Amino acid sequence: LLPAMKFTLVWTVAAATCPGQEQLLPNPADPSVRGPYPVGSVLGSLVVPNADGIRSITVEAWYPAKPGSDAGQDPWGYDIRVHTPPKQRAKLANVSNVTYQACGCYRDLPVADGVFPVVVYIHGTAAFRTESLHQQTHWASRGFVVVAADHPGIQLYDLLNVVNLVIPPKTDQAGDARGVLKGLATPGGIAGFKSLEGHMDMERVGITGHSAGGMACRDLGDVADVLIPMAGYAPVAKTRLKSTLVLAARNDTIVDYPGEVSAYKNCDVTPKRFASVDALGHLFCSDLCWVGARAGGVVQIALDAGIKVAGAFKSLGQNGCSYLNKTEGTHFLGPQCGWQLVNYASAAAFEEVLRCDSGMASKLTHIKSEMPIPAGCPKTTVFDFQEQLSAGVVV
Repeated sequence: LLPAMKFTLVWTVAAATCPGQEQLLPNPADPSVRGPYPVGSVLGSLVVPNADGIRSITVEAWYPAKPGSDAGQDPWGYDIRVHTPPKQRAKLANVSNVTYQACGCYRDLPVADGVFPVVVYIHGTAAFRTESLHQQTHWASRGFVVVAADHPGIQLYDLLNVVNLVIPPKTDQAGDARGVLKGLATPGGIAGFKSLEGHMDMERVGITGHSAGGMACRDLGDVADVLIPMAGYAPVAKTRLKSTLVLAARNDTIVDYPGEVSAYKNCDVTPKRFASVDALGHLFCSDLCWVGARAGGVVQIALDAGIKVAGAFKSLGQNGCSYLNKTEGTHFLGPQCGWQLVNYASAAAFEEVLRCDSGMASKLTHIKSEMPIPAGCPKTTVFDFQEQLSAGVVV
């Protein structure tokens, strides 16, 4: 694991004040610091109705586990080759040492005492449910049940399978997210999630996503209290939505950065906030510049293995990655710089509303001066921050 994933249990803490959260442990006052809980993970499946009938979706949850239950346990991890069709996976048989995605989590730990707010994560094009694992486990450690799905039609497996003459199913990420929320609210609604029943507060929900997943957040303000699109423009105001945070990268050439700034300015949600990271690209909020970096990144690994279709995803799958600096002459920051911005800002935005922690508003306002800067990242890591906390008041 990178140093950014290490943490100690020595903090200044801020107590949660939401009714019904009395059993929840207080979080560190610094929202970039991992929380008091070890993180458990559990795999499940869900049947979701859509315009074409029904489809089965793989879902996973990362959740606050009982403190101490991780003692003596081996950390969990993922091999991203499982997200490739069998024909392509066979070509990757000898690269397990560079396709492993370590997780700051443990499989099937006992759930901590309490009822926790819920965060749903929506991945982007040619990605998968663990795309932003550093963020997903960060939120879980701070007292959230975090749920993500492999979204049919847009997940890596389905897009690679096109060369095998398999037509991808229809993409409906927003519909999938609604289905996940319905499943979580229904006892037995998600196979494999029984241990989480009674531990999820469906009255306090956040939704976040990256790229196409961020764009899928646009109209989900009727089922979420907080929306955080990442490289996905800005949402529209809906009946339930209480807050939004738009996250972006200055050097993103997949989703137009000036367009993101403009979309934020035109966003009719209040309170609203915008934060961007300097010298990083489209993948700033994901693990995709980290997994396989020493072998040239996941796209290069696939190309080296003879998976030619990977070339079609080269721009998307390498955008802003620091491993390009040696060969392309770029000057991108390391992935830990993007993780720090996203962990700090997103945790603060979620906790302000979903943990009733009013102190997080100040953490966001002063992000440029108060966010700790990790080793290897410049003082200017936060490129821009804007907020409008009430109608007509812009900061």
